[in-house]
Amino acid sequence: MKKLIVAAAGLMLAVPMVQTAFAEAGVSFTGDGRARGFYLQDYNFDDSDTSNWNSRLRLKIKAESKGGAYGVARIRMADSKWDGTQLTRKLGEGSNIYTDYAYIGAPMGPITVEAGMMPFNVTTWSVWDVRVDGLHVKYASDTTTVVAFYHKVDEFDESAYVVDPVTLTVDKSADIINDDDVDRFGVLVNQKFDGGWGVVGSIWMVNDDQGEGDGVAAAAEVTGTVGTVGVLADAAWYEADYAGTVDDNFGFYVQAAMPVGAANLAVGAGMTKDGFVADGDFGPFIMLSDVSNIATGIGIGALGDTNFAALVPSIAVSEQLTLTGVVAYADIDNDVADSAIEVSGKAAYAVTEGATLTGEVGYLDVDGLENPAVGAGVILDISF
Repeated sequence: MKKLIVAAAGLMLAVPMVQTAFAEAGVSFTGDGRARGFYLQDYNFDDSDTSNWNSRLRLKIKAESKGGAYGVARIRMADSKWDGTQLTRKLGEGSNIYTDYAYIGAPMGPITVEAGMMPFNVTTWSVWDVRVDGLHVKYASDTTTVVAFYHKVDEFDESAYVVDPVTLTVDKSADIINDDDVDRFGVLVNQKFDGGWGVVGSIWMVNDDQGEGDGVAAAAEVTGTVGTVGVLADAAWYEADYAGTVDDNFGFYVQAAMPVGAANLAVGAGMTKDGFVADGDFGPFIMLSDVSNIATGIGIGALGDTNFAALVPSIAVSEQLTLTGVVAYADIDNDVADSAIEVSGKAAYAVTEGATLTGEVGYLDVDGLENPAVGAGVILDISF
């Protein structure tokens, strides 16, 4: 199967490109940056103070040809904690400068082929903002996007041969490793419907020649509106071998958001089962995630099978200032941690066009652990 996929990928790349008139060739630059300071107390739920300052700058480059072919890259610079420039002046990922992603793309008739190191997203509930080495073949219209993808998860092409212990001769016909790679391939569909409804769905398979990681996974998200209420539903399923667990993983989440006077109120609830852990970018949490500036890094489901609910009110005080709060409860099936309570909030103020100053505070108490995690941060974000 793996050889068939690679051969098909090669054939797609060999298709002659259709030369179509596009915009003038050129290079464009966009980017963003941030600087932030934190107070982080007991994030190990024991006794710790990991407060720090950090900052970064990201530059996105897009170069286009007259025929519509393009290259996209994003570079991170000085992405690190402040420590007297010991890290920020060194080379390497997580310090001075490194490539976040870099890939090329070209139109080939009605489809576009992209290849390289790319960002990959399915849903924030399942897989979001990961980096992959791979090939995407994409068809897109105003309402429909279909992506067939092939990702190289691990490349292992060394050889190990059987050696006769008496004569010390090498039998190269008995290669006991023989290109034991890990590959992922699948399809993603994003379909929009009338009335503001839409669905994103993906199914993928992993071919693991190194162990027992072969398996299938699927995820889907439905969004829409009913009157003035915005609705969202997420579900994901991972086969046990793919997830490395005893049983198949499963999780779902539903949410409704509605205006209440001058405010907006979102109410959500969900469940994780048999080892499923929501992606770190999944909201609506501040503490129980990776997505916020003061996140603990503990995702929903990471502590065991979890039933949870969240209440998230927000209000636009002015054109510049928005306030958001989070109250959440999680019931956890774990011998150590039985439940978790999060109370958190943030204030975001647009200081000028392209710059936002945000303050965040959060409290996370996990029943059964020594101390609650308490965090606060001030963050200046810019985009250009």
